[in-house]
Amino acid sequence: MRSWIASLAAVAVVMTAPQIAAQDARAAARDVVKKWQGAVVNVRVVLKTRMAMGGREMSSADDSVDAVGTVVDPSGLTVMSLGSLNPGAMMNKIVGASMGSGGNDSKVEISSEPSELKMRLPDGRELPAKIVLRDEDLDLAFIRPTTKPPAPLVSIALAESATPALLDQVVVLSRLGRVGGWAASAALADVSAIIERPRTFYVLGGAPSSMGTPAFSTSGKLVGLLTLRQVDPGRGSMFSMMGGSEAMGLLPVILPAADVLDIARQATEK
Repeated sequence: MRSWIASLAAVAVVMTAPQIAAQDARAAARDVVKKWQGAVVNVRVVLKTRMAMGGREMSSADDSVDAVGTVVDPSGLTVMSLGSLNPGAMMNKIVGASMGSGGNDSKVEISSEPSELKMRLPDGRELPAKIVLRDEDLDLAFIRPTTKPPAPLVSIALAESATPALLDQVVVLSRLGRVGGWAASAALADVSAIIERPRTFYVLGGAPSSMGTPAFSTSGKLVGLLTLRQVDPGRGSMFSMMGGSEAMGLLPVILPAADVLDIARQATEK
């Protein structure tokens, strides 16, 4: 009887071990959110947009866009996806890939340029900001408040990074907009692929979060920043969009923290 009871207990432990591991991972993820959520801020961008066809302007307007940025220095230096500040460039890729090789008379061009930036901190304060550095290859933009914040801001430590392996879990932080009450948000995601050339990128499984947001290991170390990898997809066709974002030369990835740090140092010098 004692042997039978011991066997049942062992089976119960084996059956619940994955559940316990999952609970531990989520508890660790909540600790990451609690520690670093203050470094994820909202950014309101006013864009001057223009659409032209065959070289003739069809429309122009000022549009507001809500984006997310990650504070990387207590002075307020913040990194975000360049695509959030210049969505026109990405739209040109999508339109070009979907329309194929049309003539110049039918070519659609979309341009956008930020004219006003405001950082919204988690406590509700708003700080006017300006762009200090752009990196089109890595889809990075660094912005900084135009006036010194009254107190140092919560910022992530780019130098304290982690290197995940395939299928490791990471914690992706973000922040909702006005409709979501500006609440911090988070998700656990698996590293589904690791790109090694021409540089290292991590690809997440499932739907990606907002670009410009940080991803951490469950131990609390920064893995990197979510950005958009863009390459020339080659000659497009009207069916390119059926192949998803990759067919159009776009892929959401995590840029390793060390690479973000290298560009951040240039922004600090400027």
